[in-house]
Amino acid sequence: MSVNPAGDIDEQPVIFCVTSSPSKRARIAQLMGGTGTVLMFSDLNSVRQILCATEEKAASLHAAEMVALGRLVIDADLQQVSWAGRVLPLTRIEREVLTALASPPLRVWTYRQLYEQAWGAHYVDDASAVRSTVKRLRAKLRNADATVSVESMRGVGFSLVDTRR
Repeated sequence: MSVNPAGDIDEQPVIFCVTSSPSKRARIAQLMGGTGTVLMFSDLNSVRQILCATEEKAASLHAAEMVALGRLVIDADLQQVSWAGRVLPLTRIEREVLTALASPPLRVWTYRQLYEQAWGAHYVDDASAVRSTVKRLRAKLRNADATVSVESMRGVGFSLVDTRR
């Protein structure tokens, strides 16, 4: 929905596109020509996950509203991350990646797991988005003099480590 210059409300269509074919999803988006909103899903299970959040999921999201790891604090309610009390200028995706990496138990996250957690979409075997997000995240952690960093596990994924150890 948008408001035109006369102050009237223009209703915009919302299209749910469910297909495993990336080319078909791209074609639908092209046909829409910037009009309305197109929600792309690779399968019906993905649609169900978005539209039919269970009480269990809601409870787990509520429990994970704040993650603290030493002087690193991730506050989901405020949508911010701070190191030693100083708020870090992270994008939403950087914040989601860091939240996943900092969530207990600390472990190695695969490219697929990080992508699906942070972007909320099906992973299509393109690690470049994850790598570039991690690169920006590392730089921001360094600029904040954080003693945690994102470590690569070559060919597997990433983990959060304490650099003082």
